This record gives sequence, C-alpha cells and structure tokens, in this order.
Amino acid sequence: HQWFHRGLAMTLHPIIRGTTGFTLIELLVALTILSILSFMSYQGITGLLAAEKRLAGGTKRIQMIDRFFAELERDIFLAAPRPVRLSSTEKEAALLGAVAEGQGNYRINLSRFAPAPDMLPQRISYIFSPPTIGIYATSTMDFPNAAIEKPIPVLDGLQSASVRFMDNDGRWLPSWPPAGRSEAMPRGVELTLVLDDLGTFSRLFARP
Repeated sequence: HQWFHRGLAMTLHPIIRGTTGFTLIELLVALTILSILSFMSYQGITGLLAAEKRLAGGTKRIQMIDRFFAELERDIFLAAPRPVRLSSTEKEAALLGAVAEGQGNYRINLSRFAPAPDMLPQRISYIFSPPTIGIYATSTMDFPNAAIEKPIPVLDGLQSASVRFMDNDGRWLPSWPPAGRSEAMPRGVELTLVLDDLGTFSRLFARP
C-alpha cells in the first residue's frame, strides 16, 4: 500500500512540477512578442503625434490665410475715393491695382477711411512679390517718403497672385483705375493666390 502511494507520487510529481513554470523557449517567445507589440505601440504613438502636429500646423496656416483675406476685405470695403499726391505734379489714384517692380509682382494701393474715431485715414499698400505678401501702411497721405517704405511680411509661400476689378458696367479689368478716372472705385475685387503648400485660393470682395 505504501509502495503504491509512493509510486503514484513519483509518477505525478514530474507532471505537476512541469506545469507550474515556463521553459526558456517559452520565455524567449513571450519576450519577443512583447518587444514587437511595444515597438508597434511606439510607432503608432509616434505616427499619431506627427499627424497631430501636421494638423495643428495646417490649421494655423489656414487661419493665417483667412486673417489675411479678412484684412484685405476690410480695407477694400473702407477704401476712400481720395487720390494722393506723390509730388507737386504727380498724383496716384485713390485705388491703384497694377503690375509693379517687374514681372510677377503686383501692388494694390488704396486710401482707407479711419476704421475708428480715434484713428487717422491711411494709405495702404499690399505688395504681392513671390514668395511673400507684404503690407505697408502710413497716415501720410500726400508726398510719402518711398525711402522709408518697409513692407511687413504677412503671408509666405506665394507662387503667384492675380487680381481683377469689376467696373460699374460689370466688366472685369486686370488693372485699376480706368484711364482718366483717378477717383473711381470698383464694384468688386477678385484676388486669386497660388500657394506652394495648399494650392489655389480665390476670394471676391464686394464694395458698398
């Protein structure tokens, strides 16, 4: 009887002992799987962070573009039919839109009513000179000093810009003003920008 129980214990003992641990191969396999899962998780998190960063950068870029168009729309809306004197014999139109400073460069100059009672009227210049768009503003309406004109960059990545103006007869003109009408104001202005990262943006600004 004792021999039977001792033999049974010796028979079961190796089986019980073998099921209570892991072999070296099993541990290596488990560690390998864990390493692969950790690497995949790291790659996934890295990709997610990169995508979030790109999304944030794209959102900021769109906001900058929208802010630029909003500023231009406000200035065109407030544009005043007031020509300015560049010298004792030379005048510039109240709103001027023309190619300037060589091929591929465009300028919009306009006189703007004061947007608030505590502000002075201004002469505003939008300078489209790839790869940047710059703005210059001065409260000196007549006899400006061109030597101190320093446009402030407001948007970069510009490939090209095209502007056209609608006259009172509904015709679109590539420049402004019509000949001999220095005080004339357009009914609308359309601006098309081609940006190197986001493609083409086009906006139409109506005047009152």
